[in-house]
Amino acid sequence: MNSKRVGNVIITLALLILLTGSVSADIVKVGSSFDATLTSVSTHLGTTIVGDQDSPISLNYDISATGMTLPDGSTMPMSGSVTAYIRAHTTGGCDGSGRPGQELTYSEITTASGLINSFQKSIAYRGGSNLV
Repeated sequence: MNSKRVGNVIITLALLILLTGSVSADIVKVGSSFDATLTSVSTHLGTTIVGDQDSPISLNYDISATGMTLPDGSTMPMSGSVTAYIRAHTTGGCDGSGRPGQELTYSEITTASGLINSFQKSIAYRGGSNLV
Protein backbone atom coordinates (compact mmCIF):
# COMPACT_ATOMS: atom_id res chain seq x y z
CA MET A 1 0.00 0.00 0.00
CA ASN A 2 1.38 3.40 -0.96
CA SER A 3 0.30 6.24 1.30
CA LYS A 4 0.81 9.86 0.33
CA ARG A 5 0.75 12.82 2.65
CA VAL A 6 0.51 16.40 1.53
CA GLY A 7 0.87 19.29 3.90
CA ASN A 8 1.24 23.04 3.91
CA VAL A 9 2.09 25.42 6.68
CA ILE A 10 1.80 29.15 5.98
CA ILE A 11 2.35 31.74 8.66
CA THR A 12 1.82 35.42 7.91
CA LEU A 13 2.92 38.03 10.38
CA ALA A 14 1.55 41.46 9.57
CA LEU A 15 2.77 44.11 11.92
CA LEU A 16 2.03 47.77 12.35
CA ILE A 17 4.47 49.18 14.84
CA LEU A 18 3.99 52.65 16.29
CA LEU A 19 7.39 54.14 16.85
CA THR A 20 8.52 57.51 18.08
CA GLY A 21 6.72 59.74 15.59
CA SER A 22 6.82 57.20 12.73
CA VAL A 23 5.02 54.09 11.59
CA SER A 24 6.63 50.90 10.36
CA ALA A 25 4.62 48.23 8.55
CA ASP A 26 6.14 44.78 8.11
CA ILE A 27 4.52 41.85 6.31
CA VAL A 28 6.44 38.62 6.71
CA LYS A 29 5.22 35.27 5.38
CA VAL A 30 7.02 32.04 6.21
CA GLY A 31 5.88 28.55 5.40
CA SER A 32 6.60 25.09 4.15
CA SER A 33 5.01 22.37 2.09
CA PHE A 34 5.67 18.71 1.50
CA ASP A 35 4.42 16.01 -0.83
CA ALA A 36 6.07 12.78 0.22
CA THR A 37 5.67 9.19 1.30
CA LEU A 38 6.99 7.63 4.50
CA THR A 39 7.87 10.87 6.19
CA SER A 40 8.00 12.45 9.60
CA VAL A 41 7.57 16.24 9.55
CA SER A 42 7.66 18.71 12.41
CA THR A 43 7.45 22.50 12.42
CA HIS A 44 7.95 25.07 15.14
CA LEU A 45 6.96 28.74 15.16
CA GLY A 46 8.10 31.26 17.73
CA THR A 47 7.21 34.96 17.69
CA THR A 48 7.79 37.95 19.91
CA ILE A 49 5.53 40.95 19.44
CA VAL A 50 5.95 43.62 22.10
CA GLY A 51 4.66 47.18 21.99
CA ASP A 52 7.79 48.44 23.73
CA GLN A 53 10.07 50.29 21.32
CA ASP A 54 13.13 48.83 23.07
CA SER A 55 12.09 45.28 22.17
CA PRO A 56 12.47 44.10 18.58
CA ILE A 57 9.86 41.95 16.89
CA SER A 58 11.03 38.47 15.99
CA LEU A 59 9.76 35.46 14.09
CA ASN A 60 11.52 32.08 14.13
CA TYR A 61 10.30 29.17 12.01
CA ASP A 62 11.85 25.72 11.85
CA ILE A 63 10.95 22.68 9.77
CA SER A 64 12.43 19.20 10.00
CA ALA A 65 11.47 16.37 7.65
CA THR A 66 13.02 12.92 7.69
CA GLY A 67 12.38 9.45 6.44
CA MET A 68 11.01 6.73 8.69
CA THR A 69 12.67 4.33 11.10
CA LEU A 70 11.38 0.84 10.41
CA PRO A 71 10.57 -1.70 13.16
CA ASP A 72 13.87 -3.51 12.54
CA GLY A 73 15.78 -0.28 13.28
CA SER A 74 16.77 0.48 9.70
CA THR A 75 15.83 3.79 8.12
CA MET A 76 14.07 4.51 4.85
CA PRO A 77 14.37 7.95 3.21
CA MET A 78 11.26 9.90 2.38
CA SER A 79 10.38 10.04 -1.29
CA GLY A 80 8.95 13.26 -2.70
CA SER A 81 9.61 16.94 -2.12
CA VAL A 82 9.75 19.44 0.72
CA THR A 83 9.99 23.24 0.55
CA ALA A 84 10.48 26.06 3.06
CA TYR A 85 10.28 29.77 2.30
CA ILE A 86 10.16 33.34 3.57
CA ARG A 87 8.75 36.43 1.86
CA ALA A 88 9.13 39.80 3.55
CA HIS A 89 8.04 43.32 2.65
CA THR A 90 8.94 45.99 5.13
CA THR A 91 8.59 49.73 5.24
CA GLY A 92 10.17 51.68 8.05
CA GLY A 93 9.90 55.25 9.14
CA CYS A 94 8.44 58.16 7.20
CA ASP A 95 10.08 61.04 5.42
CA GLY A 96 8.98 64.66 6.01
CA SER A 97 5.97 64.31 3.66
CA GLY A 98 4.54 61.24 5.43
CA ARG A 99 5.59 58.75 2.75
CA PRO A 100 7.50 55.62 3.80
CA GLY A 101 11.19 56.46 4.05
CA GLN A 102 12.58 52.93 3.55
CA GLU A 103 11.30 49.86 1.75
CA LEU A 104 12.75 46.37 1.55
CA THR A 105 11.50 43.17 -0.10
CA TYR A 106 13.16 39.82 0.40
CA SER A 107 12.37 36.23 -0.52
CA GLU A 108 14.12 32.91 -0.14
CA ILE A 109 13.03 29.39 -1.11
CA THR A 110 14.76 26.12 -0.20
CA THR A 111 13.59 22.88 -1.85
CA ALA A 112 14.70 19.25 -1.82
CA SER A 113 13.21 16.47 -3.93
CA GLY A 114 13.82 12.80 -4.65
CA LEU A 115 14.96 10.43 -1.89
CA ILE A 116 15.53 12.62 1.16
CA ASN A 117 17.19 11.35 4.34
CA SER A 118 16.85 14.66 6.19
CA PHE A 119 15.64 18.20 5.45
CA GLN A 120 16.05 20.96 8.01
CA LYS A 121 15.54 24.68 7.61
CA SER A 122 15.52 27.51 10.14
CA ILE A 123 14.17 30.93 9.20
CA ALA A 124 14.57 33.98 11.42
CA TYR A 125 13.21 37.51 11.04
CA ARG A 126 13.90 40.41 13.36
CA GLY A 127 12.40 43.87 12.96
CA GLY A 128 11.26 46.83 14.97
CA SER A 129 12.44 50.23 16.02
CA ASN A 130 15.60 49.50 17.92
CA LEU A 131 17.78 47.13 15.90
CA VAL A 132 21.49 47.23 16.60
